[in-house]
Amino acid sequence: MAAVASDERAGGEEPVVPSVETAEETTGRRRWLEEGVVVVVAFLATLYAEWRIVSGSLTYQTDAMIHEFWMRRFQDSGLFQDQLTESLLDSGYSPPVFRALYWLASHVADPVFFGELLPLVLQPFAVWLVFRIVRSHTAWKPAAWIGAALFLAPWDIHRFSGGHPRAFAQPIVLLTVLLLLSRRNVAAALVPPIGLLFYPPAGAVALGVVLLATLDRKSRFFVNLARTRWAGLSILGFGAALLFTRLTTGSQDVITESQARLYPEFGPGGQMHFFASSTLEYLSQNYSGFSLQDSGSIIAVAALLLLLLRPANVRLLRWEVWCMPIAALVLFAAAHGLLFRLYLPHRYTYALLPFFCIAIAVALRPTFDSLGNRSRLFLVASPALAVGAALLALTIFPLGPRLSLSGFGSWFSDAAPWLLVGLAAGILVVAALWLRADRGRLGGAALAASAAALVAGSLLVSEVAFADGARSPGATRCREADLYAHLRSLPKDTIVAADPFDSDCIPIAAERPVVISRKLYQPWAVDYLRLIRARMFDTARTFNGDSIAAIAALRERYGADYLVVRGGGSERSWPQMEPFSGEVRQLRSSVDDPAVERLPDTCVSWSRGALRLYDLACIAEAAR
Repeated sequence: MAAVASDERAGGEEPVVPSVETAEETTGRRRWLEEGVVVVVAFLATLYAEWRIVSGSLTYQTDAMIHEFWMRRFQDSGLFQDQLTESLLDSGYSPPVFRALYWLASHVADPVFFGELLPLVLQPFAVWLVFRIVRSHTAWKPAAWIGAALFLAPWDIHRFSGGHPRAFAQPIVLLTVLLLLSRRNVAAALVPPIGLLFYPPAGAVALGVVLLATLDRKSRFFVNLARTRWAGLSILGFGAALLFTRLTTGSQDVITESQARLYPEFGPGGQMHFFASSTLEYLSQNYSGFSLQDSGSIIAVAALLLLLLRPANVRLLRWEVWCMPIAALVLFAAAHGLLFRLYLPHRYTYALLPFFCIAIAVALRPTFDSLGNRSRLFLVASPALAVGAALLALTIFPLGPRLSLSGFGSWFSDAAPWLLVGLAAGILVVAALWLRADRGRLGGAALAASAAALVAGSLLVSEVAFADGARSPGATRCREADLYAHLRSLPKDTIVAADPFDSDCIPIAAERPVVISRKLYQPWAVDYLRLIRARMFDTARTFNGDSIAAIAALRERYGADYLVVRGGGSERSWPQMEPFSGEVRQLRSSVDDPAVERLPDTCVSWSRGALRLYDLACIAEAAR
């Protein structure tokens, strides 16, 4: 009866049993929380590095003056319909899906500002991919954090800033690797053709990774047949994407090596310095080489040291990860062999950076485990790995800066505060893990190896962070706000002639096309080179010659409406601009009174300080 009464009081309902979270659910929740923290930290660090560009109304990533300025015509069809802009686009400089992405974004935001925001998405995504790849290799949790931090830190060699096509390079390749590691072969096969539409060099490296991943020493004939089928699909998709790109982005007739060697632009004094007499210079510089800079050299040498100290570390990295450097180096060599048909060789080396970061993160703990079995001195000497890597990278490493010992001493002295912060952070993490660890189960030797690896890893991260300056490179401040405001008040089809260094900012800050600028001088495509070379020579002669008629001719030849002149008697130098630098030197040695200094005041339509804006129609009339 009591039981019946109890049931009646409960309304006949079944008793509620509290849900119990399974161990798998708890692990999954913790994993997502940890990865969320990684993404948030990477986002905040990227925001800090990009803040000058994101927050500055007239501060831009330098290459936005090539890639994004013209996209404002997506919002206003009257902008940038001039011959120079059309020729730039016909050269195939911007991949089709990259353009489409910005076209979509232009419906809700300024395309230039959208490009400034893209790194806040792409870099945290790439950091997360590195984190996941390292986590798939080792159960030691600090490893993934070290790999992610090492990849996040080297701003001086990252290419995320500005949201240009190359900003998609790391996400494309790393996503391919992670999908292959996760056995998602179909998705991995689709990444290279899609990646080609955003950034062709990254799509090519991703395709190389997919093809190399079909090799399997455990399979018959050393080929994984399941992956081979999907690799074939990837090749077909890549070919279709390549054809689509060819059909939608103009001529894309790139100059050959024999042609390029005839142009001073590609020599030591040129803007696109590619060829060099020294092999080391050739391989260390931008465009033709690896361009590792200080931070990349430290990361590369640290990875090589760990592989040399414990050769067994080679086996810790899964084959899919090894496919990254192999594909990158093969394409790097192919690009040199086919100059310039595969574009710049340096573009294929981007995958080396995440590979080195992953290798360091995976190999750190096992290396110190191995050293600990030989001697307990490694506990005291663990910082020597980081310091030794920096010493070798900055003084001896052939692709590094090759500092003298005294130069390294100065570098190390300046880096000391960063190293102390890194050391303190490492010790704090070691202390926290030591308190939480089950010392009876793990053993003192294992905990000591973890502590040594953490200290070495934190010091490496601090060295890399110091070496790159912790700020996004290439930020340019456009300083003539009054001039840009006035030019924006002129008709949208107004074309402005100016010194090529002054005209860099006019398209992006004033939203008006120019005759030529230093940034728009990109001599890779044959047709585009013919057009820009004539414009640059005419501009050099305009600003340094003695003919007012030559100035007036800018209107007839290029449709220029106005001429910007910077007065005050100061002469703009033309560094790294051969053959135009030589032309300018010759004119200055023979012309005492340049024509731009003798233009009639009646033709000045606007002036502010040392800047004067001349109406070229007025000058043409006066020159008759």
